[in-house]
Amino acid sequence: MKKFIFIFMLLVLSFMHSKQIANATTLEWNKLSDLPEARVGASVGVVDGKIYLAGGGTPTSVYSNKTFMYDPSIDKWTEKKEMLSPRGGAATVVVGSEIFVIGGESENKTLNKFEVYDTKSNKWTQLEDIPFKTLKGEYNVYAGFIGNKIYVLGGGNEFHSYNLETNEWKAENDPAADLKFATGVVVNDKFYVLSGNNKNLVYEFNPSTNNWTTKKNGMKAEYRTSSAYKNHIIVPAVNPYNLYVYSLDKEELLKINTTRTEMRQAASSIIIDDTLYVIGGKESSINNSFKRLADRNYKSVISISLKDLELPNNTETPGDKDPDPATPPKDGSTNPGDKDPEPTTPPKDDNATDEDGDALLIITMVNGLQKEYDLSMKEVNAFLSWYKKRDAGEGPGFYEIDEHDNNKGPFESKKDYVVFNNILMFEVNKYKK
Repeated sequence: MKKFIFIFMLLVLSFMHSKQIANATTLEWNKLSDLPEARVGASVGVVDGKIYLAGGGTPTSVYSNKTFMYDPSIDKWTEKKEMLSPRGGAATVVVGSEIFVIGGESENKTLNKFEVYDTKSNKWTQLEDIPFKTLKGEYNVYAGFIGNKIYVLGGGNEFHSYNLETNEWKAENDPAADLKFATGVVVNDKFYVLSGNNKNLVYEFNPSTNNWTTKKNGMKAEYRTSSAYKNHIIVPAVNPYNLYVYSLDKEELLKINTTRTEMRQAASSIIIDDTLYVIGGKESSINNSFKRLADRNYKSVISISLKDLELPNNTETPGDKDPDPATPPKDGSTNPGDKDPEPTTPPKDDNATDEDGDALLIITMVNGLQKEYDLSMKEVNAFLSWYKKRDAGEGPGFYEIDEHDNNKGPFESKKDYVVFNNILMFEVNKYKK
């Protein structure tokens, strides 16, 4: 399966896993009151417009059982009743005024624990354990609420539902997928799990058919957080200048321009009305390693308004296409007619681009690290050709890039070796000197 999108937009040539969406303005991050203490991998839910956060790693202990509430109207955190089992990397589901925390890990012990917090009475209650045959560990349990059931996926090979009317667990069809450190979310009564796999697939469960299907062009990034918004899935803090949005209708990973913010792993995110909140987390690891302790400086809480976010298909009417599909729309947005019959397949190599001019190749790794290379278009085309072949299972697993004038130090030459499996996305910005 191909995973390219080839877009010409004015003078900028972009060849990447994600498509740039033009907005009227750049969305702006706002800094809010810090958490009482730093958190990583905490459970989060919204009840009556207030954010509740439970557990997660701290700077001094692996996992906590503390619960905090944030009131956006007064920008203030207060402490609530402690959770029964200290844990982090757990799944979270909100049903009415109750918040369910599912699975995760406590110190060095994996949990199948299932407990619920009643926000009205400020009380935690232990429920029947998840009937997993094998323990799944932190960041490896994903859950969503649909109808009268809470659906819980452990890894990609055990799937159960919990009936809130009978308080009983039931085994369900699993997707038989290789998933780890992914993120799960419910959109329009369907349950989705994305990232956490090397195939860039998004897994969809439809309870009305009791079947799993897959969608393409997802993302590889691990330890991420997601929220549902207008038939899209928002994935923040992967890139310092972009917000990632997965379009379920178009099966595309989009990116939205934002003001600068930190790239975070294992943060918590939630949407209230049209505002996205991102809480805690930790700096993305350069070497792909992940430690459970929180960074002391990650008490940070930020928000961004999504009101000005222009998403495709939100207001589109049938047949409302550009008269000439090959011509970019005046506002820089994308139209259904702007695609090839096979939108994820790039043009043939010999016609892909000319080799005049130069370009800035920007590669974003799965750990959030970005590398920039000032190259000739001939060199860029060679990289694109390698990537296309490697995506089809041919050629070497790494690519050699000459740093040219970026070479610093007493070296005759300097080259970077980029590993295919470590690439989250890349873009090509063409220019002429």
